[in-house]
Amino acid sequence: MLLSFRVANHGSLREPQELNFVPAYEDDRPAVTVVAIYGANASGKSTVIDAFRFFTDAVRESQAKWLPGAPVPRRPFLLDHVSRAEPSSYAVDVLVGGVRYVYGFGVTDAGVAEEWLYAYPKARKRVLFERDGMEITYGATLTGERVAAERIMRPNSLYLSAAAQTSHRLLGRIWEALANRLRVVTDSDRHAITEAAAGAFVAEFFEELRRLGLPLGGEVLAAADLGVHGIRPAAGRNTVAPREGFPEAVPETFAAAMSKPLEFVHRVGDEEFVLPVDAESAGTKTWLNLVFRALMVVLRGFPMWVDEIDVSLHPLLTAKLLSLFQDPQLNPLGAQLVFTTHDAALLGTMLGEQVLRRDQVWFVEKDAKTGASELYPLSDFKPRKGENFERRYLAGSYGAVPLLPETAFEDMVRKFWGAHGKAVPA
Repeated sequence: MLLSFRVANHGSLREPQELNFVPAYEDDRPAVTVVAIYGANASGKSTVIDAFRFFTDAVRESQAKWLPGAPVPRRPFLLDHVSRAEPSSYAVDVLVGGVRYVYGFGVTDAGVAEEWLYAYPKARKRVLFERDGMEITYGATLTGERVAAERIMRPNSLYLSAAAQTSHRLLGRIWEALANRLRVVTDSDRHAITEAAAGAFVAEFFEELRRLGLPLGGEVLAAADLGVHGIRPAAGRNTVAPREGFPEAVPETFAAAMSKPLEFVHRVGDEEFVLPVDAESAGTKTWLNLVFRALMVVLRGFPMWVDEIDVSLHPLLTAKLLSLFQDPQLNPLGAQLVFTTHDAALLGTMLGEQVLRRDQVWFVEKDAKTGASELYPLSDFKPRKGENFERRYLAGSYGAVPLLPETAFEDMVRKFWGAHGKAVPA
């Protein structure tokens, strides 16, 4: 479970920024399970997601896929003459096996400048290792083979990634928690259900939920009111090989279905009509893809990060998805959902209930003079209980909204027609 994510010098996030998951109000859990990030277009919302994606990619791939001698594929702040030469830094506080760990690193184009891992088993800091360039210093509490990882570690690879490749027991467990349990849904992932492998896996996954007697699988389509009464793999039509990137530990019984296309069953009167996935709407495919991924992380207790979660979804469907993570009975393992959105309706009430708590809402605002983005929580404003967050946000009380001259678009159109000899009333 994530407790915080910190980043500096990544894209428009020039100064150190922190996304904190620790509840600001009374809560039985150590971290909130839903975080929404709001902001104007080009404010830096997606950059927060991208920074976390880079963090997980570096942990997962730096030793295995980054080529020796290749520059680190980072994205430093480019709107001054200093930041591009300074390190970009990333760090997380995370609970693994009930123990809090703090892991982070700083990278330049040339390689890893620093890296560190601390444990807090009884709220007291214990150094596991600290790295400065290619020099590693170990804490007394880190046992097991350590030199093997040093031998294969490169200037442009993380020591934690190298330790995982050498099967270090403790560091491998922490690597697993950071590399494979922190899911980032990219734009290509969002539309993966249009590919046969992803679509058929959704169908098999729902069937497995029904077999286990779990209600979620059978209710997903009905809850969304999509007009679809069933989904299933197309019999005898293997067209695509299984893709990389599917969640780990996929049951073998699903393996065959992962390469089959998906069919949607519609009912009109007493007749059934079976349609291919390409005949379904973008909203149907987006909903099923997000729900499929959400169910996978909820059943494993993993975090999931989604950019622009409201694309092609009605606000009530988005709220339905959030409720899955909010409900302790449906989400007993504490899976977390972090997403960016423009949907101000989620700041209000739906069906008589507040969708988001005050400590689950964050804003990103870009400084017009420097081009740097700032990340800050709604709780900083100390809003009163019952306050209309939606109305106040749209009115600009919290910032993070576009600031345009009232007649900007109209003036632009008038100038266009004026240049072509057309008189437009003021």
